[in-house]
This record gives sequence, structure tokens and C-alpha cells, in this order.
Amino acid sequence: MKFCGECGTENPDTNSFCKNCGKGLRKPAGTVPEASPAAGPAAVPAQQQVPEAAPMQPRPVEAPAVTPDIPGPGAVPKRTWLGIISLIPAIFSWILYPVLLGIVAVVFGIASIALARRQGTRFPVAGVIAIIIGLLAIIVNIFWLDIFPPPQVLPPIQ
Repeated sequence: MKFCGECGTENPDTNSFCKNCGKGLRKPAGTVPEASPAAGPAAVPAQQQVPEAAPMQPRPVEAPAVTPDIPGPGAVPKRTWLGIISLIPAIFSWILYPVLLGIVAVVFGIASIALARRQGTRFPVAGVIAIIIGLLAIIVNIFWLDIFPPPQVLPPIQ
């Protein structure tokens, strides 16, 4: 069996690379190449005694460092759906209950910005648009009669 010099994992002799970390495995130091059978009855030279190295102690396996999820090129970053959902009351605030739905749109828009900052996601442009539409609906509703005065159907009473 071979031991990995990096992580200490025990690997079969047939492996060239560690099955745990993928690093190249070195051949054990005590291996001697076999003599070829075609050599004949030649004199065998005296071999030097190679001191046997102490067996390698496997290193404790260390947990890999946790890296933050960084989107690579072409990857779609995470989004907060609260910004898109805040557009619904913003649009309906122009049709029904402008003050109530305008306030809901503004609150959801602010919450989507806060959620995006906390999660580290993209800036929610839809949340900002919902805030603007909601505020405009509230302002137009409050000043509706000043902006569009009612027509004078009857002559004024004298």
C-alpha cells in the first residue's frame, strides 16, 4: 500500500494519484527493480544496504477551507424576489386604495433593499421602482383635486 504525502490516505499500489486529494503518489523508497531474465548467469554485484526509512505516519486529514460562493463569469447571481413582489401593490395602488397599497409598496420596497444587503445579493432595482410608484400614487391621490379640479357643470349660485 502507498500512503499519500499530502493527506496521509492509504492507496493501493496500482494507483498513481491519491484517491482522496488527487496528488501524485511517490514510489516507496525500498523498491528495487527486478533483474531481467535474459541477463544470464552473470555475477551479481553486491548491493549497498539502504537504511530502511521509518514508515510514513499519515497526517491527520484537515477539513478544507470554506470559501464563499462567488459566482463565476456567466453565472446568474442570486436575487431577492421581494423587490419584484413589491411591484404588485405599487401597480394596483393606481387603481384601488392608493394610500394603503402605496404604503404597502413602499414598505416592501424598503424591506427588499434591506434583505438584499443582509444576503449580499444584487441591488433590487424593482424594489426602488416600487417605492417610487407607491410614493407617486400617494402624492397624486392626496393632491388629486388640486391637479384635476372637477368641472363646473352648474353655474355658481349667487
